[in-house]
Amino acid sequence: MTRGVDELLADLAETIDAAAELVSLGKERWDAERPLRLAGEAVIGRLGDVDTKLPDEIIKATPEIPWREVKGMRVIAAHAYHRIDYEQVWVPLRDDIPAMAEAIRRWQQAQA
Repeated sequence: MTRGVDELLADLAETIDAAAELVSLGKERWDAERPLRLAGEAVIGRLGDVDTKLPDEIIKATPEIPWREVKGMRVIAAHAYHRIDYEQVWVPLRDDIPAMAEAIRRWQQAQA
């Protein structure tokens, strides 16, 4: 079953919200609590999964989002989890995902 763009964008929004929730707990807790790091790993994996399903129209309209890197992080989270550097998960959660959310929001407004 193929999911529509609206459903994929809803998945993306939910994932972005989850990233924001993790970041709001703070870096100290992130470093101290393994379940938070594993949740961050899942968020990165889901972002990459949604990315692979988004239409080219959205990918091309949002060149400021490093889509290739998003996909690459998903592959690492899914298949090379033993090599994950959680600092390299924290930074995208904190910095890149909010920027992604803004780019998607601008694209949606342009479509309205």
